[in-house]
Amino acid sequence: MNSNTVHFINILKKDLGESQIVSTGSFEVKDPRDRLLNKSEICIKPKNTKEVSKILRLAYKFMIPIIPVGGSTGLVGGQIAHENGQVILSLEKLNEINFYKKSNLLKVQSGAILSNIKNLASNHGRLFPLTLASEGSCQIGGNLATNAGGLNVIKYGNVRDLCLGLEAVLPSGKILSSMKSLKKNNMGFDLKNLLIGSEGTLGIITSAILKTFPIPKNPVSVFFSVNNLKDVLVIFEKISELFQDRILAFELIKNTGINFIKETGFLINDPFTKNTTWMVLMEIDVNIGPISLKESLEQILYDFILNNKIVEVFVANTLNQRDEFWKIRELIPSANRRKGSICSNDISVPVEKIPEFITKLDRSISSFSKDILVNCFGHVGDGNLHYNIFSSSAYNRHDLETKRLKLLNIVNNLVNKYSGSISAEHGIGRMKVSELNKFEDPGKLYMMKLIKSVIDPKNLLNPGVIF
Repeated sequence: MNSNTVHFINILKKDLGESQIVSTGSFEVKDPRDRLLNKSEICIKPKNTKEVSKILRLAYKFMIPIIPVGGSTGLVGGQIAHENGQVILSLEKLNEINFYKKSNLLKVQSGAILSNIKNLASNHGRLFPLTLASEGSCQIGGNLATNAGGLNVIKYGNVRDLCLGLEAVLPSGKILSSMKSLKKNNMGFDLKNLLIGSEGTLGIITSAILKTFPIPKNPVSVFFSVNNLKDVLVIFEKISELFQDRILAFELIKNTGINFIKETGFLINDPFTKNTTWMVLMEIDVNIGPISLKESLEQILYDFILNNKIVEVFVANTLNQRDEFWKIRELIPSANRRKGSICSNDISVPVEKIPEFITKLDRSISSFSKDILVNCFGHVGDGNLHYNIFSSSAYNRHDLETKRLKLLNIVNNLVNKYSGSISAEHGIGRMKVSELNKFEDPGKLYMMKLIKSVIDPKNLLNPGVIF
């Protein structure tokens, strides 16, 4: 550690408990995809907003770069200290969660684990709908900092849409509080939404006020297979027309993903008997008060079978069946990690262009190399696709790794042609900075850099992320 960092830590030790300043050897900061290595030697664990403020104020004085960390589940390296001399700031001790019955709102600190938030809401008969594969370890501060999406965006929106109020600490140590539980608030700039999605580059989120919703009563989960991608869009358009905001999820799954789950040792009950490339798992809240639309849904599905749009269809009649369906979807990211991708792409394109886009991209990837497997899955309802590229065998993996950037360019160039986004829900982090500069509008980039330079003129808060 340099002298500035030593002085910084020694002063903090007088104000914080010894257990709040640890070596990163005893605090695991990890890139889930093992492409980046954390280089920080020190991790600080504040217990409240005032301590976060004190830390940042002192860091500002001594020019200490601070890397905020939540559950360390981010997939673009935003939580990784990529240079020596950077100090990790963990929010894990800021983990209070409170539910207010009269307003049905949650007040949470940023280190609260997402599954704990969801469970508390559920215990009060309410739903906090943010649903992620990592919800057992990810923290809400990180979810807000990256504007996390997940499975239920089609109905409830991203986490930005679930947040009414926010508290954060700016790089100078100044506390910014906009903790008002108001749906209407036009008192100047919307700083809450500036901080949400800024990936810890403008401020460290410490608390938030979150919405909850009625728990859907016996939603229907349906798993079906199709002959081709165009049929997926036809079915989605019809279901959307008839059920509109009753749709909770509409997930695209490729047979490659199901094969990966089986190959990597996970146990599932695969209901399909006929070989098709694409499946869809959808969930619909069919109950409107005392009225159930389940029979109408089943008739629509039957009509799709008669018209050769659906090959096989399975409707979950029990909670256990529903869980078995969703277990398949939720295990896909875990199976992907065990297989080890060459590159993973979190992209979005206009919904109506999804079949055309995937067909063209598959063709381009296949022309580039015949030694590739693609596992494409995602959230059809919001246009978000996870297009993951794998080596077909261990023998050609090293060769494909050397061509990783070329593969990324093929994907991102086509995304750009379709007016899509190279980062739909994971953020930019450290891994997508060059792509952001290549594909984002120059005027927007200028504005972003201008905002960063004003709020963080010393570039001490998560340097190297986004910019």
